[in-house]
Amino acid sequence: MKVNSIEEFKKISKEIDEILNDTDKYQRLYNVDRREAEKEIQRYTGYKDKAALGRKEVRAHIINQYVIILKQLYKLDDDGINRFIDFTELRNNNVQVVFEMLLEIMDISEIINKYNLFIKVSEKEIWKIAEAEEDYIKERYDLTKKLKLLAIFIYADVYGQDVIDSLQHHKISEIGIIDKDYVYIVYRGNKLHLEFLRFEDENVILNIQKKTTRNAVLNYDKSNPTLVTSKDNSSRITVAGFNATAEGDLYYNERIFNLSKITLEEMRDTYNTINELVYKFLTMNQKGRGSHFVTGSDMGVGKSTFLLAMMEKVPDMWGIGILDTQNELQARKKYPWKNVLTLIENPDRTIAQLFEIMLKMARDVIYVGEITKPAEVAELVNSSLRLNAGVGATLHSKTPFEVVTNLRNLMMRTEMYNNSDVAEADIARGLDLVVHLAKLENGRIVVDSIVEIEYVEQETFISPVVEGRFKDLLYNLAKMAQYAVLKYIYKKSYRYNVIIQYDREKNNWIALNPPSKEYFSKIGRYVNETEISEFIDYFSRCKNEKAI
Repeated sequence: MKVNSIEEFKKISKEIDEILNDTDKYQRLYNVDRREAEKEIQRYTGYKDKAALGRKEVRAHIINQYVIILKQLYKLDDDGINRFIDFTELRNNNVQVVFEMLLEIMDISEIINKYNLFIKVSEKEIWKIAEAEEDYIKERYDLTKKLKLLAIFIYADVYGQDVIDSLQHHKISEIGIIDKDYVYIVYRGNKLHLEFLRFEDENVILNIQKKTTRNAVLNYDKSNPTLVTSKDNSSRITVAGFNATAEGDLYYNERIFNLSKITLEEMRDTYNTINELVYKFLTMNQKGRGSHFVTGSDMGVGKSTFLLAMMEKVPDMWGIGILDTQNELQARKKYPWKNVLTLIENPDRTIAQLFEIMLKMARDVIYVGEITKPAEVAELVNSSLRLNAGVGATLHSKTPFEVVTNLRNLMMRTEMYNNSDVAEADIARGLDLVVHLAKLENGRIVVDSIVEIEYVEQETFISPVVEGRFKDLLYNLAKMAQYAVLKYIYKKSYRYNVIIQYDREKNNWIALNPPSKEYFSKIGRYVNETEISEFIDYFSRCKNEKAI
């Protein structure tokens, strides 16, 4: 961070860090005994790691400690702070400092919307925004707030992510670094190049890459030049460098999930993502151990969040097994009362071995955080067919009508399948529903459709009738001809049944076609007939009303 009086700033940063790492200095400042000081320093060391891994509340605690030290030890008043950050004449500051001023009192999403920022955000635009917000800045920044901003700069410089540190906790979906002079963010699917943000050198980027990938099974280094991991707050970190990039460039991408525990009830009552019909259907599906994929084509459409909400509706008496790449779902933390275990993909165990472990631990329902590998699909479908396990996953798909094709293509890359027709048939028999999400122009996320994948029996056998009345012989011949024509025209072993569709013009969900008898027969093993009948009646009423 390019504050004023940089040498003095660096000196204070170093001294504060020493205080919080030195028992004697800590004792003198806080007037505590040695044992207490040692405990606090040890705790602080753990806090630094947690804050680097996205724990917002821990970061806030560390910054608050810096504020206390700045007050008690350095006795900084308004004039003292102005040596580093000029709140009187904003133009006396570096643009990065002014940008941070704005971020502390406004979310970046609010700034983007209010000032229609698009594609490239220049230094000139930031100065215009600062001038427009100058009265608000001076109104909001009292002495405590000024000290906090200085503390934020100290933290970002010593332990944080430098110029992008604050952005990680704002309402955007991604932060990216291409080189020391190119930082971008993603908001509502649009990439914005923040031209005024830059790092001092490549070492700062490397430091950010290393500290944010501490949760990874492998270390990020020359022998492992690409890495995908996650922070404690579920944000996904993807880094690349060394010999994996052109000219040894260092790339960084932080996909900000911050997966909150949003329930289906909240999606219905607060966010208008679903309505009562969708809610009743999905909760019944979970009670019936129905298999489901959550899909969507837009980035940041909320597939993982929706999958978690579905997971919450799995009956508590069942065991849930999750296969994930970096524990992005963090289901155990979100649902501590549930019987949930998560296995992380690693180079020492095949995906098949991990599935076997989960099933030997009596998992009734199995989830994959995000389908990216052929073996994940094959094992998931296999679990559904052989072991009567309910399954769920997220998958990128343009529409729900490409799901079988996409899954088939993945399955054909495994040793388990060498016939595409067999792969499609297994998918149709093993997978029940596709819940497809979409993002509207106003940013609202909705369930765009719920589609059933119906299995179409291709092995129907009709015994030939060679004796009897001519009428019966003719009837049997016509029946055989119909089946022959059907198989000739439609050779697939599945068909899509659109159950519920969102109507964008009416802003409503339309009940189109009821689920198949086979679907109700499957979930009927766990859902009583009365509940199924009540849903069928409710669905019929909704369909007749044409609006819910």
